[in-house]
Amino acid sequence: MIQLFYDTDWVTLEFRSRQTLLNRLLSRPSDRIIDHDQHLSFALADVRSTAEELGDEVEIGGSRIRMTHRTLSGLASETAEALGLPPLIDLTLRTDVTGIIGSPEFRLIHEWVRAGRRELVQRTGAIVQTSGLGADGLRRLPRWMLDALEVADRFQPGANLDAHWEALARFRRALEPGVRMSGKDADARLGMTDFLSGLEVTLTDRFSISPKGDDQFAIIPFSGEAVDTASIEGVPISEREAELSGGRLDTFQNLAFSRGARPAYKLGAQSYLVVDPSAAPVLKLMTEMQKADPVTRAAFMRNPRQRITDAVTEHLRTKGRLEGLSPAEEQELIEQAAEPVFVETIEYSEYSDRVIGIAVYEKPDIQITGSGTTWLPEAFTGAAAHRIAAMPPDQVEQLIGEVEQAMAVGAPTVDVGGAEIPATQTTRVALEQRLEKLRGGGETDPVPGPDEPVEQQVGPIIVDTADNLSELRWAARVKPRIRLAPDSLPEVVQADLKGHQLDSFRWKLDAWSAGLPGVLNADEQGLGKTLQAIAFLAWMKENRSRAEGGRTGPVLVVAPTSLLENWELEVDKHLRAPALGNVIRLYGSALGGKKKPGPQGVETESGNAILDLSDLHEAIAEGRGHRYWVLTTYTTLTNYQHSLAKIPFSTAVFDEIQNVKNPTTLSAKAAMALNADFRIGLTGTPIENSTVDIWAIMEQITPGRFGSLSGFRARFGEPAEGNMRELYSLLFEPQDGLPPVALRRLKEEVAKDLPAKGRRIHPRLMPEVQAATYDEARRKLSSGTRGAALKMLHHIRSVSVHPNAESAVEDVAYVAMSARLQAAMDILRGVRDRGERALVFIEHIKMQHRFIELVKREFGLSRVDLINGSTPIPRRQEVVTRFQRHLKRDEGFDVLVLGPKAAGTGLTLTAATHVIHLSRWWNPAVEEQCNDRVHRIGQTRPVTVHVPMAIHPGYQHNSFDCLLHSLMSRKRRLASAALWPMGDTQEDAGRLQQMLADSKSTQTGDPVHSAMAMMFKRDEMSLPQSNSDGSIPFP
Repeated sequence: MIQLFYDTDWVTLEFRSRQTLLNRLLSRPSDRIIDHDQHLSFALADVRSTAEELGDEVEIGGSRIRMTHRTLSGLASETAEALGLPPLIDLTLRTDVTGIIGSPEFRLIHEWVRAGRRELVQRTGAIVQTSGLGADGLRRLPRWMLDALEVADRFQPGANLDAHWEALARFRRALEPGVRMSGKDADARLGMTDFLSGLEVTLTDRFSISPKGDDQFAIIPFSGEAVDTASIEGVPISEREAELSGGRLDTFQNLAFSRGARPAYKLGAQSYLVVDPSAAPVLKLMTEMQKADPVTRAAFMRNPRQRITDAVTEHLRTKGRLEGLSPAEEQELIEQAAEPVFVETIEYSEYSDRVIGIAVYEKPDIQITGSGTTWLPEAFTGAAAHRIAAMPPDQVEQLIGEVEQAMAVGAPTVDVGGAEIPATQTTRVALEQRLEKLRGGGETDPVPGPDEPVEQQVGPIIVDTADNLSELRWAARVKPRIRLAPDSLPEVVQADLKGHQLDSFRWKLDAWSAGLPGVLNADEQGLGKTLQAIAFLAWMKENRSRAEGGRTGPVLVVAPTSLLENWELEVDKHLRAPALGNVIRLYGSALGGKKKPGPQGVETESGNAILDLSDLHEAIAEGRGHRYWVLTTYTTLTNYQHSLAKIPFSTAVFDEIQNVKNPTTLSAKAAMALNADFRIGLTGTPIENSTVDIWAIMEQITPGRFGSLSGFRARFGEPAEGNMRELYSLLFEPQDGLPPVALRRLKEEVAKDLPAKGRRIHPRLMPEVQAATYDEARRKLSSGTRGAALKMLHHIRSVSVHPNAESAVEDVAYVAMSARLQAAMDILRGVRDRGERALVFIEHIKMQHRFIELVKREFGLSRVDLINGSTPIPRRQEVVTRFQRHLKRDEGFDVLVLGPKAAGTGLTLTAATHVIHLSRWWNPAVEEQCNDRVHRIGQTRPVTVHVPMAIHPGYQHNSFDCLLHSLMSRKRRLASAALWPMGDTQEDAGRLQQMLADSKSTQTGDPVHSAMAMMFKRDEMSLPQSNSDGSIPFP
């Protein structure tokens, strides 16, 4: 018996019987109850995925389910029926407004009607008590109706006019799905007045900026749903996909500029734009930047994410959402909130790529034309510019001193003969350049008139460095160093390093002693690059401790946010106290504690160092700097580069150094500006999408060694077997009597004690329903535009996993619809029979949860965990620890489901010996990173990688799965022979589209065998002997 309990916060289902819900799901009875339990299994998956998509909590226990009213309202009818929840409401919701907007009498009103007569109901959240028959008169509200009623119920008549408009717009927008419903639908009907039915509402929760010249921009509103859809489908987002266009967009932009940030904007007769509260801080910032001085405005345009992150952080802190979080958790939440709210459109990216990285420190060629323009910032009024231009050198020098004094005390402006100029680093630089020109004996610039325009050149104020983009301007020198500590591992290292790890340790010592500026460890994933780096850092600390007198620098570790906690865990695990010394955390809330009193924002806005690292400077001066290590992120390094560039680090480690593979970005420039005696880069994928990747990485490690970027591109830009072998030699072999600058070993070469890793294809013939859906998607692919074709290519990729992932059919029928799913379940049965464990990589959230319920039902597992992009850091570590428990006490068969992009790095899951790719990314590097969660140091048993494949009965070897496999095989083969880009590119998508378009349907006796034979022939390989389970090994 299922009992329903609910209050204003929660809806609870309790299963009261001799068997708990959990036991019913685990049991395999022979009577008809099994049909219900199969529906219940999928229902639980839908509850979990619905809650995850909404960001809600859900509790599912042995005899109880607890969810929010919003989750309840979002469930499909089939799911609600399987759980015994009330049906959708069968009344008509009649809506209207009364009173004048902005007056105390204004109201959003609604009433319930059945057969033209008003009916009184009692509502608690998404559950309504009616007089209807069945379910005790209880009915369930759909999400759109719940949203509308909550807007109406929360409405406050005493609020201001803007709040009234916002409430009205939200109310009407929430009702929109009801307007679109078919008149034949008997459930949840809607009645509206003419006013409401004619009301047009647009909701926006994301923004972009559209540059208008060098220092002006317009604001572009977007819908998160549209942006997310484009991202999933791999389609670049354009301003054409904005929520507004034409006159409505112009109206919004004019209102935003003139009135600033508002919760809602009236765009025309009964037409409104409503701003989601989550995006309100960003809109407020953008409207403020439109009114800022041109120097600040242009700097914001070139790098808006810095200020956006600050605005979102302050919003989260004000709302209390950062309370109780560790610095790493806080940093992760901030990035999750700030990253998506700013949309980088194609148009903005083109602008950004042109100008990013240009600093005000780069002296412009100041030439005065007849128009009276000058490089003095436009923030100077005409009168101020007139007075400054007329000043002799000594007065300009005096003014520079006044600006510096104002900056020191926090004064915003300096008076210049009754006119004010900003007290900023940009102003100081401009005045210094004016002084230099005056003292250089050059011709004095004409004095501009009081009202004449003033031209400017501005940008983020960075610690500029000589770049080697177009020509070789600077190269790091080789300066031999003296070893003071023994060449052996220091006693503080308690880990037992393997042979290849000791080789890496000695290689770093040799490179350091020989005077190389730095090295790149590009070992394959799973060989312990972090431990290798920690061992060297421990030696460096020991070596510095033996130096007599002088300054000793600390260590810097820069890592992605997801790896911050892992670094501390690895240091504590592999080193005895005092390990690397005291850790200084520069991220999350810990960063705020390091800021000097007064200054706000980030350092690239002012050019001033605003972090208080005086204790560290003091320790360095006293010879104690080696007792500290700094742990930070690439974002912090970029934003606070002025403070960090002043620290003389003994060693800087860049984990996942591909984060700075674009040499023109601010993060890359910030990394170049660090003062580090020795640099170590760590990456398992030295080249992803282009050979330029490796140039940019090595430019961070050993600047100038590979010449200018233009010269490198001419030599290695187009990959060919000859130049790639040459590049491999330059990187990984000794040159000029010096140790190699890079090291790359594969597990099959150096981890001799690591068990073998085998790969198997599991081809299955597409069921009829899957083949039919595939045919339809393929027809649309061939007839669509370029953008539509890319979307359809991703749809074909999804159909190849399952033709209808949201189908509510029973377990057996659901699995029978998908060739890949059939293969995956067969693979798991074999894993179960051997008492082993498997990781299953699935991309789509809905399929992740449904697959979990399928596995729990089929194999009697009480729990199957999931790690995806929504899994917070503490939960991620908890899941890993639980799964790894099998290493201490083998509890037999187990399964863990993961998202390929979210769980592809930073996890060790050696308790598994099988990896199943139900979803397949078209980047071999991503796939190998997933495999290496299992096949890495610590693994003691052979590992098998399984690739289910769906074979179309007609297209056979030209089925999508076969074409994708051929593309990946080619990339993997080239990369194993030398360096070769393996990333997913537009060229890959274009090639797949063309191959699909060119393929023809054929008929043979055995389509699966024929597909495999032709696919291996296309890949220039012989078809291997099949295994007993029908799988085929592949290299």
